[in-house]
Amino acid sequence: MLRSLTPIHLRWDGDLPRALEYDDIYFSAEDPRGEVQTVFIDANDLPSRFRHARRFAIGETGFGTGLNFFLTLGAWRRNAPAGAFLSYLSAEAHPLAPEDLQRALAAQGIPGADVNLLLAQYPPPVTGLHRLHFPEDRVVLTLVYGDAAPGFANVRGTVDAWFLDGFTPSRNPALWNIAVFRQVARLSRAGTTLGTFTAAGQVRRDLTASGFAVQRHSGFRGKRERLIGRFRAAVESDSAPAERVAVIGAGIAGLSTALALHDRGARVTVLDSHGVAAQTSGNPAALLSPHLSAGDTVRNALALAGMQATRALLSAAGTERDDGILRAEGIEHRGITRHAARRLARLAAADPRHAGGLYEVLRIDPDCPVLRYPQGVGVDLGAFCRRLAQGLEIRQRRVVTVAGAQMHAVLGYADGGQEAFDAIVIATGAGPALCPDQPRPLRVGGQLTRVRTRLRAIGRMALTGRGYCLPEHEGQHWLGATYRHDSADSGVHDADNTRNLHQLNWADPALESVTTVAVSGAWYGTRAVFRDRLPAVGGLDPGPATGEPGTAHGAAIGRVFVNLGHGSRGVLYAPLAAQLLADRIFDLPEVLPASLSACLSPLRFRKKDAPREPRT
Repeated sequence: MLRSLTPIHLRWDGDLPRALEYDDIYFSAEDPRGEVQTVFIDANDLPSRFRHARRFAIGETGFGTGLNFFLTLGAWRRNAPAGAFLSYLSAEAHPLAPEDLQRALAAQGIPGADVNLLLAQYPPPVTGLHRLHFPEDRVVLTLVYGDAAPGFANVRGTVDAWFLDGFTPSRNPALWNIAVFRQVARLSRAGTTLGTFTAAGQVRRDLTASGFAVQRHSGFRGKRERLIGRFRAAVESDSAPAERVAVIGAGIAGLSTALALHDRGARVTVLDSHGVAAQTSGNPAALLSPHLSAGDTVRNALALAGMQATRALLSAAGTERDDGILRAEGIEHRGITRHAARRLARLAAADPRHAGGLYEVLRIDPDCPVLRYPQGVGVDLGAFCRRLAQGLEIRQRRVVTVAGAQMHAVLGYADGGQEAFDAIVIATGAGPALCPDQPRPLRVGGQLTRVRTRLRAIGRMALTGRGYCLPEHEGQHWLGATYRHDSADSGVHDADNTRNLHQLNWADPALESVTTVAVSGAWYGTRAVFRDRLPAVGGLDPGPATGEPGTAHGAAIGRVFVNLGHGSRGVLYAPLAAQLLADRIFDLPEVLPASLSACLSPLRFRKKDAPREPRT
């Protein structure tokens, strides 16, 4: 699933980059900004369309230096109404090195703050989809790394305007061919437009064969002709957008979903009879840690996407300025148990670049290998959730039933009332099922222990191996966590405190003598876990054409969705799942490739036996 990409080799003619593999330049030598404005922005009539947009999606066949994106971002800022949302999808087979990207954009006068925000999120050169966030502008950039045709084939959603860019067709035939244009057409709706700098005959014929009506226009500065076009869909969708959405559950899954929907212009109501982060998401010492395996490319790809999504949400919430939420920067993982030692040893023997650089090898030892996750963090999840809830409409009202209908869904309240919404998302963790088709996860309890004893062997990073431990905060450490598979056995137990101390005795000599450790508190929560240890994310009713929830071109309206079963990896998966659901509900280009989102579909349980108890 993840594969390292070959970097492009450049030659600089002043501030003009030239790709040696294609012997071609990235943009016009005379007026790069004018070319982008004429060939792409004006050709698609974007300033006018932006002024009337609530949500808009742009697709691009060559990200290159990012100049097209940043000039489009400027047009968006000048023209889009407050609260509008822009999704920008762009393919790139040979990503530029960060230093080359920065040099090229600085030469074109792109503001340094914008470039730095891009570079802070700039993904590693591995295949797949990578999402970058520009939260103040309500803009997301989804980079499709790898060849365009297979990359776009794995994208779900719809695009409103296309920038067909890239090196000249005669030098880059892999980008200018019928296979790519068929995927461009598949991602288009009736009226989707395109602009491109070329008017090559084969390009015109292939676009026409793919369903576009194209016209030749005068080329830009020395080029004879260019093309503009419009997609001629056989049927235009008449689905109304889901403008009013209810999210049931005010934990990390529900709140991150509500924020993603709110960013896309929905009116969101969050309902939770217990209040914000009152249950499992009240965890005071959670870890954002990738769960990697040298042989499991699916989970590694999900881990990379999950880390990107959660780090973006942490940054947008301003947590880096608040020591009360972030409790550790970086995680050190030691192979204490035999199972962990085998797994970490296989990772240590592999190339970290193939996992997107999510880990570094600190020690190769068959008995106890040690890895570091530099992007991992320890977080007070309850405090983080309370930060996310600020500005959202939160109701403490108990929902007992959810029913879907053709164009809406209905909540049934415990007091007998009902309320209709355009769409409903169930994010209730280990809570009771609210509708018949809702998948039922297992309930697994867990307890954390707080100690006042200073653990000198623990620095600023979190430690994990057998159990985990967070650095000192206000003179205390959190240790955890236990697993209880008996859902009836809930609440804090002294025996679990002792168990946590024993399983963490490898982390610091002070924990060897349990009688001298000052236990100052404990916390208990119940996780919701599915058999395959992956969450259920998507619609509960299959789409009419694909058997998957939310088929393309607006067919996801009036349905019931779930964001459930994150287990002990809610910090890793929940914000990613939120992005996926919000994209799907509004038929925008999705954050995950279809091959990965299918692994999370709640429909996967309908053909399998009831979930078995997971291994700890």
